[in-house]
Amino acid sequence: MSEKGDRKIKASDSTPLRNGSGDDSLAFADSAAVERRIWRNIFVVIALAVVAAAIFADLRFMLGLVLGGGLALLNYRWLHSSLKAILAVGSQKTPPGTTLKFVVRWLVVASLAWLANKTGYFDAVAILAGLFAPAVAVMMEAAYTTYRTIAQRNGD
Repeated sequence: MSEKGDRKIKASDSTPLRNGSGDDSLAFADSAAVERRIWRNIFVVIALAVVAAAIFADLRFMLGLVLGGGLALLNYRWLHSSLKAILAVGSQKTPPGTTLKFVVRWLVVASLAWLANKTGYFDAVAILAGLFAPAVAVMMEAAYTTYRTIAQRNGD
């Protein structure tokens, strides 16, 4: 029941979705497995984009994609850790400074992208395209989850 990128669910893990029969047939929808696949998919999207840029575009565009992809990875990890910290508090009110952290995160990413573009070595459109890697990775995960869910129901 496990595919590459998924992991088997242990009894100590959070309870996965079940299809009513009591088995772990929807274990692919476990949040930890989804997070791992999205993280992996971000790398895949960036790698494919850089290879395509190396073949079809100039060096500035390829460097912009690499920088944008790196900033996307940094932004994704930073957002992920911030959200985990917020949810770990267990309060209905957000901790003080939460909004400031989100604003600072985007200011850092935007400033780095702007400064890199000002050097002339990085293409602004490519940086922006690289920053969209997590969005593409999430769409890939949504398509995979939809496919697995439909296939699961057709198999029942």
